[in-house]
Amino acid sequence: MATNKKRKVDAECRAFQEKWANDYFFVEVKGKPVCLVCREALSVMKKANLERHYSSKHAKLDELKGQMRLDKVNVLRRSFGAQQAVFIRPQSDRDNTTHASFVVSELIAKKLMPHSEGEFVKECLVAAAELPAPDKVKLFQSVSLSRRTVSDRITDMAQYIEKTLKDTARDFQFFSLACDETTDITNTAQLAIFVRGITAEFDTREELLSLQAMHGITKGEDLFEQVVLAMNKFELQFDKLSGLATDGAPAVVGAQKGFTALFKKEMSHLSLDPSELVVCHCIIHQENLCAQSLKLNNVMTTIVSTINVIKSRGLNSRQFKELLSELESEYGDLVYHCEVRWLSRGNMLTRFYSLREEVKQFMEMKGKPVMELSDSKWLCDLGFMVDITKYLSELNVKLQGPNQLLSSLQSHVKSFEAKLKLWQVQLERGNTIHFPTLQEQKPAVTSEYAAECAKLLQAFGERFQDMKSKQRELNIFATPFNVEPADVPDNLQHEIIELQSNDELKARYNNLPLLEFYKLYHPPHNPDSSPSDFHLFPKLEEYLHGGHFSFKDDVKATVKRGCSQEGSQFYCDGIMELVERWHKCV
Repeated sequence: MATNKKRKVDAECRAFQEKWANDYFFVEVKGKPVCLVCREALSVMKKANLERHYSSKHAKLDELKGQMRLDKVNVLRRSFGAQQAVFIRPQSDRDNTTHASFVVSELIAKKLMPHSEGEFVKECLVAAAELPAPDKVKLFQSVSLSRRTVSDRITDMAQYIEKTLKDTARDFQFFSLACDETTDITNTAQLAIFVRGITAEFDTREELLSLQAMHGITKGEDLFEQVVLAMNKFELQFDKLSGLATDGAPAVVGAQKGFTALFKKEMSHLSLDPSELVVCHCIIHQENLCAQSLKLNNVMTTIVSTINVIKSRGLNSRQFKELLSELESEYGDLVYHCEVRWLSRGNMLTRFYSLREEVKQFMEMKGKPVMELSDSKWLCDLGFMVDITKYLSELNVKLQGPNQLLSSLQSHVKSFEAKLKLWQVQLERGNTIHFPTLQEQKPAVTSEYAAECAKLLQAFGERFQDMKSKQRELNIFATPFNVEPADVPDNLQHEIIELQSNDELKARYNNLPLLEFYKLYHPPHNPDSSPSDFHLFPKLEEYLHGGHFSFKDDVKATVKRGCSQEGSQFYCDGIMELVERWHKCV
């Protein structure tokens, strides 16, 4: 027996008409009509209801015509808006003070300050507000920045970031991990795990996935266990893992029980192909290891010992700064060098070379002359180290930063290798045009420095083999219009040909960053590969054919009835047919 469906007012999609403000003195507030005169809200957005309310309660307003009526409406609007602001402003103030509390707590966390510093920050805010904005002092006083509040705010933000990252990770089509083990100031091993994922729309996300404290031994099994725990926490699956970058430590690269070996074994256990996993040594770390192949140790030993004499004693440091001030030197002090932060070496060498005369004078005053500062050969070595280290530091900076693509990193490395070849040839001929500091010392022989460039070039060639082994895949991704279709995998050949034949896509490729280009490029959609396209939608089309619907809920109900009429066998047949169509597509 058919039943009459009760009509829902919300489904009728009635909209407020602006002319009703002038005709009936009504405005819309949160989807409801509200009378400007008596402030009564009606339940239904219907012209008849507004007209009945106006005629029965405010008929005397019919006397107002033309401009007088418009002025009356505007006055009532302003009055109504002022009344609403009385309630809205306190809520807005509470929201602003809460937001300010979160902002200050975030800064405290980023600066690694004690949580109790929030109270001091609040005192500063109140004191500063008393002069330019005394009427806002109470508002600043209401900002909660107690130690417990700051701790709670930081915890809330951390939980929100974790939840957001977990939600984002579900959309990753592929992701890669970077792992680095280091030791903090308390001698506790810390395993930093970074994730970089990409969605189907080519949106990338880079985040610190986890920082795991590791007490005791740190073997490959321990590292693997911690990484798997982090992956499970954020619901990252092995079948979407495409790359793994490590620091090259022995516990990582071991052939049997190393971290990467255990990863590949786990993939094999899950019936995944471990050869598809791109495993590489951290490119920035490898660049630093290549830089250590420079054998001019006499330069670094002398400079480090001299700086330590000056900087390690307070009196010597103060006297050296006074000497630089008296001599009106360009720099005010020397720079320490730390092996962990290898970029400091370039700054340290440049500063020492600029202050070499001042350092020589000061050390002689202290009775500890540095004889090398008077040796022309040693100064030439120093000049070469200043220049080559500057180039290495520039390369290192290019390899850093977010959203770097492996293809662009490889381009930077290849460019530096080409420069090394050029420098080697030029130095063998006595040409120092690209080494201005060395050129300033006017060396008699430069073949030694050409040999150093050759060593550096050999180190780059040996260290970056893992990245060069993926050259073909990188070329397909980075330069799809320049590869030969016959050189790409069989399943990509037709797509490459269609891509290279599309002049519009080629113009986009030349004018857009690589990821932006791939966001716009989508391979042709094949309806044979979607069960909804080839199996479900045709059946629904037959069911809906000839129907007329006034409301959205009617459409939903009809589609549900159409889907429920088909038995489970109908859907099983669609899934089984999908396998056959996949084979045709592939």
